[in-house]
Amino acid sequence: MAGESIAIASVKVGQRFRKELGDLSSLMASIRAVGLLHPIVIAGDGSLVAGARRLEACRRLGWSEIPAVCVNGADPKAAERDENQERLNLTPSEIVAVADYFRPEVEAEARGRETLGKVSTGSEKGKVRDRLGAIAGVSGKTLEKATAVVRAAEKAPKKYGPLVEKMDATGKVDAAYKDLQKARKAEAKTPPKNLAPLPESCRLICGTLATAGEKVASASVDWIITDPPYPKNYIALYGQLADFAARTLKPGGSLLAMVGQSYLPEIIAALGTRLSYHWTLAYLTPGGQSAQLWERKVNTFWKPLLWFVKGKYEGDWIGDVCRSDVNDNDKRFHEWGQSESGMADIVERFTYPGQTICDPFLGGGTTAVVAVKTGRLFIGIDSDAKAIATTKARLSELPQ
Repeated sequence: MAGESIAIASVKVGQRFRKELGDLSSLMASIRAVGLLHPIVIAGDGSLVAGARRLEACRRLGWSEIPAVCVNGADPKAAERDENQERLNLTPSEIVAVADYFRPEVEAEARGRETLGKVSTGSEKGKVRDRLGAIAGVSGKTLEKATAVVRAAEKAPKKYGPLVEKMDATGKVDAAYKDLQKARKAEAKTPPKNLAPLPESCRLICGTLATAGEKVASASVDWIITDPPYPKNYIALYGQLADFAARTLKPGGSLLAMVGQSYLPEIIAALGTRLSYHWTLAYLTPGGQSAQLWERKVNTFWKPLLWFVKGKYEGDWIGDVCRSDVNDNDKRFHEWGQSESGMADIVERFTYPGQTICDPFLGGGTTAVVAVKTGRLFIGIDSDAKAIATTKARLSELPQ
């Protein structure tokens, strides 16, 4: 009977090690498109030796007969064990190659459906992914991740080629994809080698927020990171800050304002007049540098970092605890100054090299120094000419 077709109803399946046949849709699609590439294997008495999934797929397709190879004297149980133990599955990169081969056909079908107005572009994109995944024998999500790793390696073989090798060796697509995301994020956070000269990367403006702020172009700032005065008589400044941020931030840009807690409700209300409240982060100041608020009878080791957004935030996930180094209470350049370690944690946590940071309450210039050191562009404003001079002096000491 070798190589002949036999009646599907005559095949004796019996008890098998594999209890679940799994999703047969991709196998059925393949058989429907190109036929059965590998016949089932049966013993001389008609017992199934190998090919339970192929047999069931053909049965579901309505076939009455199926190509079969007969092996006399075969032990069905031993053959099933050997077939499954010795099978070499496709590696993730090979799965991507399978999907790429069928991609033009599947995408052409999708475009045809869109032309007929049967589906939306967004939903059809997901269906293409899932359809290709089914053809390749994996989920659409797994195919998408494996494809991202392979494409990255094609563009940068030395950098990402090892990720593909590891993915194929282990079969762990999720782990390779996470490694790719981490590598890309680390690369984006790395300051560019050729930074702009200091006069071009850093701009300082002397004047009040109301007057000097007009010199900052509308929708030109990625982040406002600032530490305004905390006393009650300065609360009105937060309304001006909200107006300034609403005009100068790019759509989706953020304001991070380090504030005291004594008048927190009033400050939140003032900033919320023009911006959308997003979150409150804790800025920790560990060590023996506790501020004593006599009127509240509180020793405080942290302060709120208010996060407001112009429009909708579309950036990275952020951990909501920032901190300075222990006992890094740096008041050398301004009586209200913050440490470089603390501002660096905030700047590097939120921003990317090449983005523009503005501090409209410049003070001792710590935010400016951190921004320039880490390859960000900076705009600083302060009404005190001494603060401008102090910041210029600090910046002049940085390596060019």
